[in-house]
Amino acid sequence: MAKKYTVLETWIVNETKPVESNSAEQTYNRLETPPDGGLPFFDEAQDLNDELHFREEAEVCDFGAHLFGAENVLDIGSGFGWPLLRLSKVFSRLTGIDASARRVKACAANAERLGVTNVCVKYMNATELGFEDGSFDGAVAVKAFEQTPDPYQAMREVFRVLKPGSKLRVHFESYDRLEKPLTERVFLTDADDILGYHYVLQHRRPAWERSYMVKFEPTPEMRDEFRKLGELVERLGDNPAQNPELGMQFLERNQERVSGASWYELEHFTSLTLKESLEEVGFVNVRVAWSCASLAGAMWSRVRGSDLTSEQMRDVLKGLADVTARIDAPAGLGEPVVATRPR
Repeated sequence: MAKKYTVLETWIVNETKPVESNSAEQTYNRLETPPDGGLPFFDEAQDLNDELHFREEAEVCDFGAHLFGAENVLDIGSGFGWPLLRLSKVFSRLTGIDASARRVKACAANAERLGVTNVCVKYMNATELGFEDGSFDGAVAVKAFEQTPDPYQAMREVFRVLKPGSKLRVHFESYDRLEKPLTERVFLTDADDILGYHYVLQHRRPAWERSYMVKFEPTPEMRDEFRKLGELVERLGDNPAQNPELGMQFLERNQERVSGASWYELEHFTSLTLKESLEEVGFVNVRVAWSCASLAGAMWSRVRGSDLTSEQMRDVLKGLADVTARIDAPAGLGEPVVATRPR
């Protein structure tokens, strides 16, 4: 299907002449660093009667079950520390890599602050892993491959650095779950040098994303404009197609204050296309396998407020993860994928 331009996208392309960029530079180097207290289990007491903590523990159990027996694990796209720092309680050694220098610095600082000593974090692009062949006996990727300029090259690199027989568990931003053929949203970033107006298009079939950032100088006048726009987004939602005051009206009113623009495009996946891509790279036994977090969410109503202790609830999640690691999930539900490097 042809990638048609929306009205707002056409305006951005014609009026701001965006230059090509990438997700690390345009987006992830600009997102706000989570404050202390943003890492359950580390920064705050874990409470498994809290649904967020319950699901997060389920995800940790999921990785532990799928990579059972692994000791030296690679985390692709470790961000500010998820899941890298939580997995430090599961595996003996972990290496996290991220293409955002800002995130690598923040993640390393979090590890030092929290006293996590069995992880290291490196500034590295997944398409060029600076490791020898067969360096790791397990790998995880959480919403990582789809953020690289070339996800297939990133998969080939992970295949190369895994030991024969090792497994890769991939959680991804599933486009199976998009309700509409095309969705639009806006969000704002505030860096020291630039105010960023971000416009994102997501297309379900085929699965792709285009993202633009229109840049404004951080003058008092534009900061006030951004403050007002942020309040509108919070009140009305982030869809500029439904709320023109979030899109064309804002940009046209402030057109003379635009200082530049950039864009990038990403290929995304469904469970089936991700499975096929990993098989093409050379992985075997590639399966769409239920996420423990998905099934934990389904059983949440049954365990919420139960008399189970925290230790008993962890045991429940570990058992659930062991079961889900063995059960294939139907394609089309957006469940994660597990793959094995052949011996």
